[in-house]
Amino acid sequence: MSNSAINSFIVQIEDKQLLLTPLWPMGFEQVQRCKEWFEHSAIKAGTLAYGADRVELGLNFANEVFTFCYEDYSESFWVTADSAGGAMLLSELAKEFSNLEIR
Repeated sequence: MSNSAINSFIVQIEDKQLLLTPLWPMGFEQVQRCKEWFEHSAIKAGTLAYGADRVELGLNFANEVFTFCYEDYSESFWVTADSAGGAMLLSELAKEFSNLEIR
């Protein structure tokens, strides 16, 4: 199995957010390049911000805004809906995340 182009997340839907579990370990350096993950999907990547332990990326999907987050300390990934309309689209967004090809 190659890590260069495979489906990469198990996705659980929670209240106003997606909890993401990667299928293999991902380091902070790889997550810093996360804008590339969305190049061939219906999700459009926006502004990337990161610090010593955290990455946040603004996303747009079906005209709604979301925030993709990664915390290195806990090795946690999640996506939050920034509006009630976004929360209604979480199941569709979950499908998109399940099909991402991480390089």
